[in-house]
Amino acid sequence: MGKTNESSLIPFINIKSYYFLLDMKNFNVKLRLEYFFLGLRDRIGIPFKPEEEINKIDIKQGQAILDFGCGIGSYTISVAKLVGEKGKVYALDRQPLALKKVEERAEKEGLHNIHTILSDGNTGLPDESIDIILLYGVLPEIEDKDFVLRELHRVLKPSGYLSTRYCFRMKKEKVLEIMGATNLYSLVEQKGHILNFKKK
Repeated sequence: MGKTNESSLIPFINIKSYYFLLDMKNFNVKLRLEYFFLGLRDRIGIPFKPEEEINKIDIKQGQAILDFGCGIGSYTISVAKLVGEKGKVYALDRQPLALKKVEERAEKEGLHNIHTILSDGNTGLPDESIDIILLYGVLPEIEDKDFVLRELHRVLKPSGYLSTRYCFRMKKEKVLEIMGATNLYSLVEQKGHILNFKKK
């Protein structure tokens, strides 16, 4: 069997291509459809399994992690298991429906170290309090990227790093351009589609 790449799976993971199936006048219907396909991706691992991507990151027990734009918690749940009871995972999203799903999944898994934050930018977290920031799948959706990246820089520890992921919606070159424009981050490593940045 030939190697599968993300570009060949665009019709599957481009959620908006499925909106014609329902009456999209109801925004909650859009979200539920999107979350359904994200959940399907998480279960069958096409085009990737979030827990396998997380294993590419050096997450340790007791760390504080911010999952910015967490969605239904595809990464949140896996990370919460890795940091353990002494660690904390802050799951931030602008959609209450997404955070409700995260809370339901956390309860089902018996996880008590996940804290949800309803916001589209401000984290409300103390300065230099986060070990690792996950910025997966949301960078193309952020309107004020400069504001958000400055806020993430504020809460990131000097020894921490911001981890993002390029994909068909935003190529590697564009991610590097956006991160470089802030003059706040420097690329320290790449693992597959994952790019890890340190604070300057």
